[in-house]
Amino acid sequence: MDHFLAAYNEGDPRHLDHCLHPDYRHPNPAVERGIEGMRAAVRRWSAAVEDLRLTLDDLIVEGDKVVARMTFSGRQVGTVMGIPPSGRRFSVGLIDIFLVEEGLLAQHWDQMDLLGLHRQLGALPA
Repeated sequence: MDHFLAAYNEGDPRHLDHCLHPDYRHPNPAVERGIEGMRAAVRRWSAAVEDLRLTLDDLIVEGDKVVARMTFSGRQVGTVMGIPPSGRRFSVGLIDIFLVEEGLLAQHWDQMDLLGLHRQLGALPA
């Protein structure tokens, strides 16, 4: 998980080369399959969020699954999920369940507090 977190926290998608399976599968069909799709996702988030932090709060490993409860925070300076730049700070929880294949993260499913994100960025009333 260290390299996965570092990719976001340092804005350097090269960290993903050390932790992702070459055929990585993202739950969003708009994200290209493979490491390059995740590299692009890291670049998009890094460009849109200043002071981006992805903090690991809990980690559970069982069999071929890794569950990470994390906090995602920063200040929106670019478009995020169709929401124009607001300059607002945000902090939301997310849970990712990763499938491990050949010792690498091969797929994940995620749940992010999208309602909280939209409210904190001013796209919905509080």
